[in-house]
Formats: sequence, structure tokens, C-alpha cells
Amino acid sequence: MLVRRPLTSFDLSPAAFDRTFQQLVAGLSGPTSRRPGPVVRASSTGGTLTLTVDLPGVPAEAVGVEVADRVLTLQAAHNGSTWSHRSRLGTQYDLDSVSANYVDGRLTVTVGTAPAAEARKIAVSTTAAVVEAVESGEATAEVAAGEVSEG
Repeated sequence: MLVRRPLTSFDLSPAAFDRTFQQLVAGLSGPTSRRPGPVVRASSTGGTLTLTVDLPGVPAEAVGVEVADRVLTLQAAHNGSTWSHRSRLGTQYDLDSVSANYVDGRLTVTVGTAPAAEARKIAVSTTAAVVEAVESGEATAEVAAGEVSEG
């Protein structure tokens, strides 16, 4: 249902404008706009995805990189703190080509592109397919050359 109200029902005072503006600014810069922890930077060059994250003071043995079900997980645990970041990888990336390098507190993860599928010829059969009879308790169905008989 559409309800029309006259324009005069809005509060157009400077105080109302200031209040609305303050709510807008608070919503844009509030605590939900950025998660705490290291920032992961992503770039793509020539189809190769590169993720970098600075983890100063974290020893190499506390850093981990995993790939499972097209999800790349970066993680670090040090001095009782844990951090992780998950990124879903598209089908254009080759999961077997993921490499990670950790030098001087900077983790660099590189994901290469998957090779393009090559076109191939499919042989077309000209003989009728025969499906064997399937018995399931009481009913049996036979299919041959488009005919169905139940017994």
C-alpha cells in the first residue's frame, strides 16, 4: 500500500540534518568497517593471483597456508594470538600451483592459472544402446531400442 505524505512532514531543520549526517559518518567509519589484524593485499598479473600479508615478528613455523575445496586459508599463531584469512578461489586458478614464500615477516602466496581445456573430438555411435534388465523385488523393466515392457 502506498501512503503519500506531504513534504512538510519531514523535519528539514539544521539539527535534523546534522543528526542524519552524524549517523551516516558513524556507519561508514564504525567498528564493522574493518576487521582487526593484518591486511591481505591481492593483485593479479597475467592471470596469476598474488596475495601478500605482513606478519612482523611472527616466526616462519607459526605461519600456515592451506587449500581445500577451492578455499585458500592463510593463518598465523604467535604469543597466544591467532589470525586467519580465507579466500575462495575461482575455477580459473590451478590449485596444484599454489606456492608460498615467507621472508622477513612478509608472506607471499602465488596461485597460477589453470590450463585451458583443449577441444577434443567425441566419437558418435550409430548403434542402439542396450540397457540390461533391472530386477527390484516385484517389477522388472527391459529397455531395448526404445521399447519398454514390464513383467
